[in-house]
Amino acid sequence: MAPRNRSLSRAAALGMTAAAVALLTGCTPSTGTTHSSPPNTAETASSSPQTPTQPANSAASNGSGGSSTSGGSGSSAASPRPTTANAPARTDACRSLPVPATVKADVTAAYGTQAGPRLTHITPVKGTFYYGSCDGTFYAGTRFQLTPGSTEAEQVALQDDGSVMKYFIDRPGTGWTYLASDPFPASPEGCAAIPEIPAHLSALWNDCRS
Repeated sequence: MAPRNRSLSRAAALGMTAAAVALLTGCTPSTGTTHSSPPNTAETASSSPQTPTQPANSAASNGSGGSSTSGGSGSSAASPRPTTANAPARTDACRSLPVPATVKADVTAAYGTQAGPRLTHITPVKGTFYYGSCDGTFYAGTRFQLTPGSTEAEQVALQDDGSVMKYFIDRPGTGWTYLASDPFPASPEGCAAIPEIPAHLSALWNDCRS
């Protein structure tokens, strides 16, 4: 080959080599760019757990709240409701009361009207009048004696069993009415032997034994 051609061939070869080097050198920045992406990915990955962490805590909080709510409603549903069967037994609300003069007059009039024969010359024996109430119902008990001007019929009526204790009741809206009498002779148990008089009230009256 002629020297000139050889020189051309070498020059061509060097040019191709230089082009190849330039090509390889030009790809290097692209490669660096490619390798720079992992740090960005790592940063994103490292920050990404923080995003689900808050919802996770929120979900846990909501879960505990839901559990608390359901537990509260469950315990409420399980709690037994009070019933009358569990309620304490009620005792009679009885009271012994001071005797107003009007009560004495009304009881005396009630007995005089309902007795046979009718009695107008009677009055309660002093120290024998009992008065009280149980659950809104009023009770009274007394013995009667004649007053001046009594008739023979009244005198007969108040002999023997007519002189024993008489018991009366005043239910709401009814007024005083005759209820019962002691037997003749009277029981040593006093008004405790009278079933129409509540036992608690009888005890407050000392069983009507003056």
